[in-house]
Amino acid sequence: MSQRCRAWSKARGFYYMQNSNSIAGWVKYARNNLESAIREMKVQCNPRLRAYEIVLFNCHQSAEKILKAYLLCHNATYPQVHDLQQLRRMCALVDIGFANKRIVSHCAYLNTFWNVKYPDFTVSVDAGHASRAINSAKRIYDFVSAKLGLGKQYFTK
Repeated sequence: MSQRCRAWSKARGFYYMQNSNSIAGWVKYARNNLESAIREMKVQCNPRLRAYEIVLFNCHQSAEKILKAYLLCHNATYPQVHDLQQLRRMCALVDIGFANKRIVSHCAYLNTFWNVKYPDFTVSVDAGHASRAINSAKRIYDFVSAKLGLGKQYFTK
């Protein structure tokens, strides 16, 4: 649990996130992106009509935003990049836990889809890619969320 992100408020009578406007916003949007990806996978009855590119895009965005929330929480600046490995390495400078091989692997997988939002993205994607991306995004979200002291949302073990 990150104590730097939390502060006690006598007036409120509970812990709250410091810099909550920006950090909470990043966390909220990360969760929204992930929930959008999950909904997109469930909403279509016909798997051929699913927009897997949208799922991949939202998974990447979720991971990017939660990593940036962590950096903001620790007063670290971050470059305006979409490279999850670069953001993860910056987080590892604050907490070596970000060097965990599973987190490295999840970030690496999602990083391959950073440009899925562009029309010239030529890699064919399917339900397998989308399901794996959702799993990776959930794992990254839970890992960082726990580091922020917010607890896990998707995998409780």
